[in-house]
Amino acid sequence: MTTRDYPAWVHRYLERLGLTPEPPTYAFLEKISLAHLSVLAFENISKMIYYRDHAQNGYWIPPVETFVESLFEHDYGGVCYMSNAQALRLLRALGYHCCHVSLGEVHHLAILVELPEYPGERLYVDYGSASPYFKPVRFETDPDNLSAFGVDELRLLPVEDQPGRYCAARYRRGELVSNAWTFHPDERKEFSDFADIIEEANKPGAFFMTQLRCQLWQPDSGRNVSLVNNILTIRTLDLQQTQRTLQTVEEIEQAIADEFHLPKLPVREAIAVLTDLGVDIFKEKEKEAR
Repeated sequence: MTTRDYPAWVHRYLERLGLTPEPPTYAFLEKISLAHLSVLAFENISKMIYYRDHAQNGYWIPPVETFVESLFEHDYGGVCYMSNAQALRLLRALGYHCCHVSLGEVHHLAILVELPEYPGERLYVDYGSASPYFKPVRFETDPDNLSAFGVDELRLLPVEDQPGRYCAARYRRGELVSNAWTFHPDERKEFSDFADIIEEANKPGAFFMTQLRCQLWQPDSGRNVSLVNNILTIRTLDLQQTQRTLQTVEEIEQAIADEFHLPKLPVREAIAVLTDLGVDIFKEKEKEAR
């Protein structure tokens, strides 16, 4: 298949990422990883809309063609089940050999990729954990693999008492924050394996059904912008942090437009869904990301 033979949605997906088709190499995978994290937000605003419209549409995760058009029409991104599921479809369409992998008891969905450039090796990519995985992680051959932004550092490390398993170790200012997410690279998963888990994740009271969340990496300007309920936080590579409490829906909409540069995200509609679920984002305390 030549690049001209790709389905139309592949070209549109890449267009939203600011890319054009290339052969399935490590270099192109790195471009996709950086673009995915800096163009598409980690957000549950779209999740609220899909929840609201589920009875009519019949899906929690839309067909890839619908997802791609939503990137343009609504500035959608998604949380892990959306972002990594659709990204895997893109990667496979581009010729990459890849599969899903499940991390931890929360069943976080990530991606493992095999490349002819690195025979016998799996590389980890993750566009749905609000983590700075700006390039594929060669966790099986690079013991000091590091993904970092400012004070946040991540490494995929062997689990000492569980041969073959790895943990996603997260550090902040050099201190270990968590390492509970573990996975075995031989335990290949397909999207269909997560059907029951996705169903549970869309029930009232589930983690991302009880808060408003939007986060975006802006490496070109050295910023990480995060909204949790009505708390806007901006972190920069020079280790500065500013935080602001937004008092109204209008202020949140303005912040999404001005700070995230995502003016089409249907923030007001998502807040209305949360309100119907009994969640008042102006009273909820800030929660840590999953």
